[in-house]
Amino acid sequence: MKKFRNVPALITLLAGFVTSVLMIINRIPIVTFLWTLALVMVGFFFVGLLVRFILNKFFQEKDDENKYNNDNPEEGEENADNMDGAEETSGEETSDSEGVQ
Repeated sequence: MKKFRNVPALITLLAGFVTSVLMIINRIPIVTFLWTLALVMVGFFFVGLLVRFILNKFFQEKDDENKYNNDNPEEGEENADNMDGAEETSGEETSDSEGVQ
């Protein structure tokens, strides 16, 4: 699914932003800052991949259930097109305007 393809990037960027702000406030030396930031971003990228995988599986199962329910309606359900109680036409009947030239 393309719905959740940006989740790892969003999680990574958010983690990087929070880490950067906290490290700037605490005045961490630049080399330590960069190594920590790189490790945090790589780690949270993999967390984002895991979250995307879980979301895709969850919504794929929901879509499969909906598709199955739409393909096999239960016996007690009525057709949505026939909700007003009108009888269906067989299609063999034609209006007077058809066939007349």
